[in-house]
Amino acid sequence: MKLIRKIKAPCPKCPYKLGLVQTTANPCPQCRENRYQTYERFQQRFLTFAERGEAMICVVSDIHGCYDKYRELLKVLCFGKNDTLYVLGDVIDRGPDGFQILLDMAQRPNVVNLMGNHEAMSVDAISYLLGGKLTSEGDGKKALKLWFCNGGDISLFDFLQLDSEQKKVIWSYLLAMPLYKEIEVNGKRFLLLHGGLDNFSPERPLEDYAADEILWCRPNPDTTYYADRYVVFGHTPVQLLTDGKGSGPVKIYRNENAIDIDCGCVFPNGRLGCLCLDTMGEIYV
Repeated sequence: MKLIRKIKAPCPKCPYKLGLVQTTANPCPQCRENRYQTYERFQQRFLTFAERGEAMICVVSDIHGCYDKYRELLKVLCFGKNDTLYVLGDVIDRGPDGFQILLDMAQRPNVVNLMGNHEAMSVDAISYLLGGKLTSEGDGKKALKLWFCNGGDISLFDFLQLDSEQKKVIWSYLLAMPLYKEIEVNGKRFLLLHGGLDNFSPERPLEDYAADEILWCRPNPDTTYYADRYVVFGHTPVQLLTDGKGSGPVKIYRNENAIDIDCGCVFPNGRLGCLCLDTMGEIYV
């Protein structure tokens, strides 16, 4: 992984000291001129990891059609074939290029995409439009209305621009998305899913949770889950958990082992948050 050569020395004029960002939307004139920011704490943790030349495992969520931010994140990560990126759903809707992002992800075997509530809505709505059977119980017209009320109209336009072969790729990719993934990184256990776990009990098996309990869950700010593993999720913009009271740029929200990485990138003043599971370092674009 050739990350070090792309990171310059910290800018002494930069007012931020918390992480690494590579973006043109940078308030520091010197950093903006060089198209980078470096932050001391993240640099200390992330560069040490990069120097080992090992593969990197990261997680991101709720890209919502922001193709430019998605591509910029891959660039910042120097994302290579030996790295892995877990995507916790909601790639589509609200922004204009969700299916274009999914098409790119479908070509990358090291990008693992989980089902989000927006992907689930799209599957039912498109099934109805194509005359197929809904994957969940319900009325097709209501499924289409629900999707459109949640930003699906712009995604449908994007989907219709695809050729027939691309539509087949996307459709197979959507239907294969799992609800959750359990992984272990450097001795730490992680449960990755889209929204959280409604009606949670530590004794309840994961396979007993209904899809809606995972995809539509809205945790409270003080929600905790398991004591022996991290639960990483998106769906709920961190601005809702902090009630907009946080100072400075939007940051990933942590409450003990519960971590919300949805930084509302599609909304004003939001950004795309990414968590490196190897180091627990945070990356933003």
